[in-house]
Amino acid sequence: MLLTDVLAKRIIRRITKDRHVCGFSDEELGHILTQARSKFETEAATLVLSSPIIIFGDIHGQLTDLLKFFSIVGPPPKNTLLFLGDYVDRGKQSLEVITLLFCYKILYPTFIYLVRGNHECSRMNSIYGFHEELIRKRSTTLWKKFNSVFDQLPLCATIGRKILCMHGGISPNITCWDSLLSLQKPRGPSECDEGLALDLMWSDPTSDACCPNYQFNQNRYTSVMFGKMAVKKLCELLQLNLIVRAHEVVPNGHLWDFDRHIVTLFSAPNYCGTDGNAGSIMTVSTDYTISFLSLKPTQPTRNLTEEEQTKLKEKMKEKDVVSPDPLAQQQMLHKN
Repeated sequence: MLLTDVLAKRIIRRITKDRHVCGFSDEELGHILTQARSKFETEAATLVLSSPIIIFGDIHGQLTDLLKFFSIVGPPPKNTLLFLGDYVDRGKQSLEVITLLFCYKILYPTFIYLVRGNHECSRMNSIYGFHEELIRKRSTTLWKKFNSVFDQLPLCATIGRKILCMHGGISPNITCWDSLLSLQKPRGPSECDEGLALDLMWSDPTSDACCPNYQFNQNRYTSVMFGKMAVKKLCELLQLNLIVRAHEVVPNGHLWDFDRHIVTLFSAPNYCGTDGNAGSIMTVSTDYTISFLSLKPTQPTRNLTEEEQTKLKEKMKEKDVVSPDPLAQQQMLHKN
């Protein structure tokens, strides 16, 4: 057995049993990141997958909830799993969540797939918790290595060309299947902020009758919002049955919209400890039957303290971040 596999299995056991990675050096974790990056480098920006498959929405460092889902459906290779991004930030155990998933990717690369979310970008995770967590637990050097791996994550996935999955949403830049199949991964932070890559990580649906197709996303201050007609046209164009996306907190963990042509999936119960939402994962059977498994929050909700609000606003101002902060979302639409 390869030494890398032995190390990955040891780390998995430590995280699942003790909920931490203490006892493993930065060098060992860095080796895991190098090996994980090599796995993602071989994957296209658009994954072509098949059913059956289980799909996860946002995790956001909520290790305990991720392990609860694994205890029910099993980790790889018991089932094939697709994750739709936002593994880090907000929650307290981003390091453990993303390290665990990377270890599974090393051991079972054809049983687990990870799509890039908007928080798998250094500009975002330098502010919303991951960088601070890595400084506290490890080092800035390791944080940079994680972001180097994030740069190689795919941007979307299709399941049998019947279901299209991404973190954020659809884009006016999708004009045919080749738009997706020829898509290249962003080569740096600036390419994450433009075109199709930006929309796949950032766009949102809207039920606003004034926006049947696309309009600028004023809630995020970037990318687009898309309406019912845009979804209908894309499903007809690509002959899709369904679009699956994450990126937003929804009360029941999943939310159908636009005549059940799109579903929002969110897998972090009681997001940030303030929302009281359920978290869901979605199963696609061999014949494309859809079902959901939901976890209700087990911890009481709380409000952000004034100190937390002030600290977050100062960080956003310092970094000139364009996306809304959690406080604004708590007061408005609770976008993630």
